[in-house]
Amino acid sequence: MSAEPWSAFAGLLLGRLPWALIATALLALAAWLRGSVSSSGVAGGVVVGLVFWLGGDWAVWSLLAVFFVSSSLIGLPAKRLRPQLESKHQRGSRRTWQQVAANTAPMVIASLALPWAQLSVNPMAVNTLLVAICAGFAAAASDTWAGEIGVLSRRSPKLLWGLEKAEAGQSGGVSWLGTGGALAGALGLSATGLFTGIGARAMLVATCWGFFSSLLDSLLGATLQALYKSSDGQWTEKPEDLQGNPHPLVRGWRWMNNDVVNLVSVSVAVLGAGVSASLLGPPL
Repeated sequence: MSAEPWSAFAGLLLGRLPWALIATALLALAAWLRGSVSSSGVAGGVVVGLVFWLGGDWAVWSLLAVFFVSSSLIGLPAKRLRPQLESKHQRGSRRTWQQVAANTAPMVIASLALPWAQLSVNPMAVNTLLVAICAGFAAAASDTWAGEIGVLSRRSPKLLWGLEKAEAGQSGGVSWLGTGGALAGALGLSATGLFTGIGARAMLVATCWGFFSSLLDSLLGATLQALYKSSDGQWTEKPEDLQGNPHPLVRGWRWMNNDVVNLVSVSVAVLGAGVSASLLGPPL
């Protein structure tokens, strides 16, 4: 490869770097002060934030910002229930680098390819990547909003597979209220994607794949995700207690924790929306 494409690539990234550093640092600081992320989560968030701005400029980065801010606000009504749920979930409410990676890795990969598509003046490739990224964030928001809103339901949720009764906050449990939250989350982040220039038809594609991903997340959570029984007989996603004693597995595969489920679900949304966008043609 000649030096000219590399020079153009470096120039594009350097031009975006100052604002990427400023915006990402402010978002990471806000997340840290609010207690939404751990120290490792801050590091992971800074890395992915820089990639999104450098790869797709402010419009793609805004998807990350809207996802974080909206999820934080949506979670406020359920704040009183969080201590009870955190004792059962594998990770607490403060996002770690593993959670950041599980929810954003597929979009990060697509964002890394964006500058090359832009420099090669390939509108079709650019649109496909943008729709895929929007669908990934729609999927992440759909799952997060469903969980934060669903725990407020007055009716007990049911497992998507078998429709057995589940407890509030249990992975795989669905309710009408939570399902409405999932659809709203997918639509909200897909609408934000309009700033990237994807068009209304592509927004609908991203919404559908984001919402489908949330249902897939619930299905995997009710079947393959590891679920354990604690010493007091309660369900838990933690493989062991505070003393390191293993909890007996009652369902699923041990390696299939919530991070793996999120990664699989978001990946399906990104790949599905990307294929759909490439088949539908240019944005409308």
